[in-house]
Amino acid sequence: MKITRRAALAATLLAPGIARAQGAYPNRTIRLVVPFPPGGSTDVVGRLAAERLQSVLGQSVVVENRGGASGGVGSQAVARMAADGYSLVVSGVGSHGIVPAVVANPGYDALRDFTHVGMLGLFHSVLVVHPSFPARDLAGFIAEAKRRPGAVNYATSGNGSSNHLMGELIKLEAGVDIVHVPYRGAGPALQAVLANEVPAMCDSLPSAAPHIRAGSLRAIAISARTRLPTMPEIPTFGESGLPRVIVENWFGIAGPAGMPADATARLNRAMAEALAQPELVTKFREIGFEPQIVDPAATTRFVEENIAFWADAVKRAGVSNL
Repeated sequence: MKITRRAALAATLLAPGIARAQGAYPNRTIRLVVPFPPGGSTDVVGRLAAERLQSVLGQSVVVENRGGASGGVGSQAVARMAADGYSLVVSGVGSHGIVPAVVANPGYDALRDFTHVGMLGLFHSVLVVHPSFPARDLAGFIAEAKRRPGAVNYATSGNGSSNHLMGELIKLEAGVDIVHVPYRGAGPALQAVLANEVPAMCDSLPSAAPHIRAGSLRAIAISARTRLPTMPEIPTFGESGLPRVIVENWFGIAGPAGMPADATARLNRAMAEALAQPELVTKFREIGFEPQIVDPAATTRFVEENIAFWADAVKRAGVSNL
């Protein structure tokens, strides 16, 4: 599900009406809801994006954390807000890809209830352990899990998150009995692992990367197809013996359904300008996040494809509706 639509930027920048829209929108503070608690990948990426969007748009972009239900609480809240372009949400693989597949009644439709303004970028998940955990690689982790079935816990940002699904895929592919411990976001889950209350975690790389570099977490394997140039020391699950454990995550920005076309186009243009800034690109890549410049129509198609992909993955992993 790689996105290769950078050419769409040119069409976005030249779209008719953009110049006229700049004078009318935005003319007041924009609220960007991060549907997870502070400290996780969604929060890290959302705040960096908000800072740059504020500079490009010339209006305040205020981040509001509304955690719960793997991004569902904050996403549902934004879906019910005024569709005027001043209430937005950081959409993502959990809230707008997996939740529709694992939650019977999430309270929103990930496609019909949103205007998908654009993408922010792609990233991967990583299995990490506390430094005191005996395993140093995936083979060691699997051996330890088989030695103590049902005794090795792993934390995630919540039920129905991409990291929860990655943990279930590890269980399925490796034939191990590890126990999921869901938290109300990656921030609280990370603190539990750093304190060695839970020995392992499936986490998104943008939130785990600083702790891996600091040595307070040990990376076991990453869900990418190939090693990342920014963190080449982390092996992939594929090269470590579990080639089907591939999780490609994403973040975007969305608003309620029915947003004005001029506001949507203006926001997409601002996102394109922000994501092209070398300083932001560098910051994103340092945490394993690859920026993507995509127009609203292509973003909507991507979300639709992502929902179908995760419906199949959920079925394969055997995760029941929550």
